[in-house]
Amino acid sequence: MNVLWSGPRAWRAGLFAVATAGALLLTGCAGAAPSASAPSSADAGPPVRGGTLTVAVPTDPQSLDMVANPGQVTAHIGNLLYEKLFEVDKAFTARPMLVDTYEMSDDRLTYTFKLRAGVTFHDGGALTAADVVASLQRWLKTHLTGQQVNADVKSLAADGDTTVKLELKKPRYPLIDELASPGAEIYAAKNLQGVPPTGFLKEAAVGTGPYKLKTWDIGREIVLERFDGYKSRAEEDWGGQAGAKHTYLDAITYKVVADQDALINGLQTGQWQHAMPSDDQYVALKNNPAVVVSHLAGANQNVIIPNFNKGSKFTDPRARQALNLLMDKRAINAATGGGPDLSVEVGAMVSQDNKALYSSVGEDVYKQHDPAKAKELFAQAGINAGDTVHIVTTNSYPQFSQWAVLLQDQLSKIGIKTKIDTFDFPTMLGTLTKDPAGWDITTLFFNAALTSPSQMPAVTLGGLNGSSSPELAKLVEEYNGVTSPEAAKAVMDKLQGYVWQQFPVITLSQSRLYAAYSPKLKGYDTFYRVFWNSWLQK
Repeated sequence: MNVLWSGPRAWRAGLFAVATAGALLLTGCAGAAPSASAPSSADAGPPVRGGTLTVAVPTDPQSLDMVANPGQVTAHIGNLLYEKLFEVDKAFTARPMLVDTYEMSDDRLTYTFKLRAGVTFHDGGALTAADVVASLQRWLKTHLTGQQVNADVKSLAADGDTTVKLELKKPRYPLIDELASPGAEIYAAKNLQGVPPTGFLKEAAVGTGPYKLKTWDIGREIVLERFDGYKSRAEEDWGGQAGAKHTYLDAITYKVVADQDALINGLQTGQWQHAMPSDDQYVALKNNPAVVVSHLAGANQNVIIPNFNKGSKFTDPRARQALNLLMDKRAINAATGGGPDLSVEVGAMVSQDNKALYSSVGEDVYKQHDPAKAKELFAQAGINAGDTVHIVTTNSYPQFSQWAVLLQDQLSKIGIKTKIDTFDFPTMLGTLTKDPAGWDITTLFFNAALTSPSQMPAVTLGGLNGSSSPELAKLVEEYNGVTSPEAAKAVMDKLQGYVWQQFPVITLSQSRLYAAYSPKLKGYDTFYRVFWNSWLQK
């Protein structure tokens, strides 16, 4: 057997030595450094225990089930409640979390995971291999990434209380990174019995993480409190979602604040100490001495999603090509706000910081802008002046609705009408899935810190917009079978080229994330809304 991890020593060997990352579905790209305005935690003095951190979030998550509800707010709160076998560090490299040691067989088909001793759930129950198996089986069957992995899984079983064995039908290059991706959280097996597709209730939001759910006033606030029974890893200073986790804060309160003016006012008056405002607030906040503004650990891939499903106006590939030609991406990006500090005009599916997978293939198609040709192609696809295109969007993330309005304006210039329906984020997702043929275009952003195609929206969105294809599946299978970073990069080039031919998504840009927060918040690692190891200065 090849030992891939044993304690805090070097842990990835051979074929998996390439630095890779897990993913947060609606967030992140690797490598963005904090801005110069961020104070160093080293200057904050020793950590202070106690106090409640109040965080403003744009929407209520509706569910804290990370399999059933993969939204950004769900993921960020879930990171404090739950843990996975592997988590990503501040460089988005997968690191063991609930795993103590693990081995991979010489033929790369069998993985043996030894769990850490003494880990308990918030209700006091001990973590066992049965919990891991139940959680991963659900992930494999129902989560978008898990379903991709499941095709290669031969068996998954507990070997006693502390060991899990996973056997593959064929080698799978990105497996460990996929086990570090959202949805692969470990829950108590007893809470997963009979869970409906909409997810479990709040009573089952029980994990092994450093904070536990205290109260949830749906639509208003969620309060987490310190889990006194939390067992941290040793003192590995990995950052991100990995390594040692210290619970200095007594509690963390998430306030739902949808209005951007209220968000900024509350930040300035001290009602909350942390927020992730919209891009158009960036410049003003950066120049405000009363708050700290920092770039976060990631960026978003901003996308327009055409609907391939029968009944949509975009089933014809010429309509999707026309949409790409029509959109003035530079104008849309400029109108969103934030300027060059935040917006990167590239058509790639992964961040430029991910040298292993970043591809420039398709940039020529990304840069095309020809409204006259777009009008011709729309007509060929049966979309003519006077016809109506149905756009579904959300105001939970203001840029989404801004993109929809700007797209409406550009369509109107060639005589095409639009109907825009705007919802809160969970309702928008429900609307899209409830009526697959009832919409034409939607707006989203996705994680750009991706290290396997199974995590990429161009691959996983088939269940939402009907964009799955044999050609796409063949490229993913080719990627999963590679044995080197060079081979992985070559397949990624082909995959991105295919995306810019068929347009399962149309990328507008990548935008860096930022947070605005109180100078009293110390120890914050600028990693999304991760607040273990953070404290409030007295």
